[in-house]
Amino acid sequence: MTNTVLKYEIIEEPGLIVRYLKGQIDLTSLFSLMLKSVEDKRYSKNFGVLYDIRDAEFVVQKESIEDFLGKVRGNSDIVARKRVAFLTMNPNQVVFSSLLNRLAVTGLFSLHTFSTLPSALSFLNVDSSFFQEVENTLQALKGTDD
Repeated sequence: MTNTVLKYEIIEEPGLIVRYLKGQIDLTSLFSLMLKSVEDKRYSKNFGVLYDIRDAEFVVQKESIEDFLGKVRGNSDIVARKRVAFLTMNPNQVVFSSLLNRLAVTGLFSLHTFSTLPSALSFLNVDSSFFQEVENTLQALKGTDD
C-alpha cells in the first residue's frame, strides 16, 4: 500500500456522503474523517453513507473497533437512523465491515457490504440517475492524493 488517504465529498442531491479510504487505515484516522465531514455545512445526519474501502487495508483489533463504535455512539451528530454501505474488494475489507456490522448493534445503522457500486447505491436508495455523478465523485477523490 502507498500513502494513506482519507477523503470525503457530500452530494446533497441525492443526500449521500461519499468517503474514500486508501492505504493502511486505523480507526482514529477514520473517526477524524467522520468528524471532519460532520463539520461540513452540507452535512446532514440523515444522509446515507458510502465508504469506498477497495484501496484500503485496515490495521485494527476487535477491541479498537469496540472503542471506535463507542465514540460513534457518543456523537449525536453522527448517530442517526441511516444506511451505510461499504464497497469492498478483498477479504481484509469484508472482515472489517462485517465486524463493524456485528458489533454495531445500535438499531440505528443498517450497514451492509457490497462488491459493486450499483448494488451499494441501490441499497442506499440512490436513484440510478445519480450513479454516474457518484462514480465521478469517487474518481475525483481517488485522483487527488493530498
